Amino acid sequence: MTREYAFDWTLDLLSPPESLWPFVADTNRFNHDTGLPAVTQVFNAPDARPGMRRLRFTMYGIPVEWDEQPFEWVYPYRFSVRRLYRRGPFAEVRVEAEMTPRESGGTRLRYRAWFRPSWPLVGDLAIWGQIGLLSRLTFLRAFRNYDQIVQRGGSQFDIPGAARFTPGGRQRLASARDAIASGENEAVFERLVWLLEHADDLALQRLRPYQLADLWTLPRRATLEAFLRAARAGVLDLRWELLCPMCRGAAESHASLGEVHNSSHCPSCNIDFSVNFDRQVEVVFRPNPAVRALPDIYQFCVAGPHSQAHSPVVAQMMTGEEVSIRAKLEAGRYSIHASGLPGELPVAVSADGETSLTLEIRPEGWPEGELRLATQPTLRLKNQTGFPQYIRLERAAWRDDAATAADVTALQVFRDLFSREALRSGEEIAINSVTLLFTDLRDSTRLYRQIGDAPAFGRVRQHFDLLEGAIAAEGGAVVKTIGDSVMAVFRQPVAALKAIKNAHAALSRLEGTPSLAIKVGLHTGPCIVVTLNERLDYFGSTVNIAARLPGLAEGGEIVFSGEIRNDPEAQTWLRANYPDPVWFQTNVKGYDQPFDLWRMWL
Repeated sequence: MTREYAFDWTLDLLSPPESLWPFVADTNRFNHDTGLPAVTQVFNAPDARPGMRRLRFTMYGIPVEWDEQPFEWVYPYRFSVRRLYRRGPFAEVRVEAEMTPRESGGTRLRYRAWFRPSWPLVGDLAIWGQIGLLSRLTFLRAFRNYDQIVQRGGSQFDIPGAARFTPGGRQRLASARDAIASGENEAVFERLVWLLEHADDLALQRLRPYQLADLWTLPRRATLEAFLRAARAGVLDLRWELLCPMCRGAAESHASLGEVHNSSHCPSCNIDFSVNFDRQVEVVFRPNPAVRALPDIYQFCVAGPHSQAHSPVVAQMMTGEEVSIRAKLEAGRYSIHASGLPGELPVAVSADGETSLTLEIRPEGWPEGELRLATQPTLRLKNQTGFPQYIRLERAAWRDDAATAADVTALQVFRDLFSREALRSGEEIAINSVTLLFTDLRDSTRLYRQIGDAPAFGRVRQHFDLLEGAIAAEGGAVVKTIGDSVMAVFRQPVAALKAIKNAHAALSRLEGTPSLAIKVGLHTGPCIVVTLNERLDYFGSTVNIAARLPGLAEGGEIVFSGEIRNDPEAQTWLRANYPDPVWFQTNVKGYDQPFDLWRMWL
C-alpha cells in the first residue's frame, strides 16, 4: 500500500460556529471558491461501490473519477467525507472539518485531510505541491474571507463576482423598473439590482424569494410578487423545481408548469416519488440571459451538508460501534432514520428535553414511543443491528423558506401575469392544504328585475372588482367566477377571513339601491390541482364542501367549517374580531354525516 500523507491546518476565527456553518459546510460554494473544477455525477454506474456516488471531473487535463461515501456531519460543529478513486493521481482522500467554540468567543477551525497517491512519484509531487502549498493558502484564505463576511453581517450574496451584463442588459433592467417597482416593491427592486450587479455567478444560479426576503427583512409576499413581475418583464427566469422527499434536492427543473408531472424520479437517491404542490414543487428564479449572462448550472460538490439543511445530524456507524454526538437543534419535531431499518423513530426537541440519552439500534426495529431531546443534547448511539448503518436525524417540517407552487399559484399577481401557465391537460397534482372561499350575491335575480339588466350588471361587475381587490390584498386569488358567485383560493384560513371582512366593508359603502350583500362559505383541506378551461383549478371533497356552504348563509354572513375554526391563526383573529361565532350542525348535500359548522355576521 502506498504511503498516506496527512495535513492538519488550524485557524482561529472571530465568528461563532453556527454563523460560519452556512459558509464552511457549503462544500459546493467552498470548492468553487478554492478553484476546484465542476463535478459531474455518473448515474447507474454498474461497478459503483454500494451506497456511494460516482463522480468525476477533469483537472489540469487529467480525468479524475471516484466513488464518494455519503458525507457525515453534526450541525454546526463538524463534517467529513471519504473518496475512493478509480482514475487520477489519488487512491483515497479523506477530509474532516471541525469547528469548536472558543472560551473567549469565536471559533477554532481545524481542517484535516489525508491523501494516499495512486501514482508513484507523480502522485507524491501532486500532493505536496497542490495540497501542501497551493491548497493550504487558498483554503485558509477562503475561511478568513467567510469570517470577514459574517462579521460584516453578510451572506453568500456578499461574495463579489464579476457582473457580466449582456449588451443592453443594464438598459433592459432600467426599463423594467416601472413594471417591477410599484409601491412596496421599490425596495425589492433596488436589492435585486444590487444582486445582479455585484453577486457572483454561483449565488445567482438559484434565487429563492422567501430566503432573500428574510435576508433583506422585507415582506415575503411583496418580494415574491416583485420577482414574478421581474420574470414577466424579462429580468428574471422562473423555474419549477421538483424536490426529492429524501434528499430534498431538485430532482427536476422546468421552465414551464406544463412540464411538471405528478410523479418524478430522483437519480441521486434512485427513488420514485409522488409530487404535491405544497411541498415538492418550489419556484426559484435566475437572471434572464438578456440581462446578465450566467454559465450553465454547475456543481462543485454533490450531497454535502449544504444541500440537506433539513438533516442536522448524519453519521456512519460500523457494526457494533458506539458514537457520542453533541448537536445543536431547534425546537420542533424530528425523526431518526437508519439505512438498514424500515420506518423511523419520532423525536421531540424542546428546552426541557433530555440533555443526555442513549439509543440502541437493534435489528428488530425502533423502540415504541418517541425520544425527547433538549436543544443541545448529547446522544449516544449503539449499532447492534449486525450491519453498518447510516443514521440520519431529520426535521419533520419542510423548510418554510421555500416559495412553493401552492404559494405562487394562489397569488392573484401570478394568475394575472402568467395566465397561460397551467398543468398539462389530464395532469392532476395533489395539494395537502388549501383554503377555498365561495361567495354568492344575495337576491341577484331580484336585483336585475328591480333596476334593469344594464344597471344590475354594472353593480354585479363592481362587486366582482371589490372582491378581487380584497382577495388579492390578502395574498389570495380569484380562481373563477360562476354567474354572480366567486371561487377564490388562499394558502391560510386567516387570510380568507380578513379578505372577506374587508370586502364586506367595501360593499357596504357602495352607493345605490338596493344595497349589496354576499353569502360566504369557507373551508380548508386537501384537494387536487388541475387545468380546466386553460386555467388552474381545484377539485375534490374540500372544493365540494366549500361550494355548498354559501347556501347555508344569509346575506352578510359567513359559514365556515371546523377546519377553519381549529386553525390557530384563525382562532386568534376570530377572538379579536368576532369572538362569538354561532355553532350549528347540519347535513351538507352529498354527504351522509352532519357537519360541525360556524356562522358569523359581518
